[in-house]
Amino acid sequence: MDDRTRATLRTDVGAKIREWRLRRELSQADVARRAGITQASLSNYENGKRDMPLSTLMGVVAALNVSLGDLLELPDVIVVRDSLLGRAVEQLRDRMPTGNLAEAAL
Repeated sequence: MDDRTRATLRTDVGAKIREWRLRRELSQADVARRAGITQASLSNYENGKRDMPLSTLMGVVAALNVSLGDLLELPDVIVVRDSLLGRAVEQLRDRMPTGNLAEAAL
């Protein structure tokens, strides 16, 4: 993924986080506390200034009570925790043309 695509993805996901936070009528401090991060970090993520680790993204998803698909604008998202299944998904991803799957980590 090139830098421009990564920056666009960061900005888009950050805007979705802000949108869902405001829909839920939560402050940045509320979401950050629930997600186990600082308010400053959440602000940076919402503004697309920092890459967000997948573990942090999962905490924000839980704090907002939304699906990962809601933030990544994907209709169906599977969170793979089983290593054998994870390897199978990676093999399938590697066989697909570029652009068909979103990046797992931001």
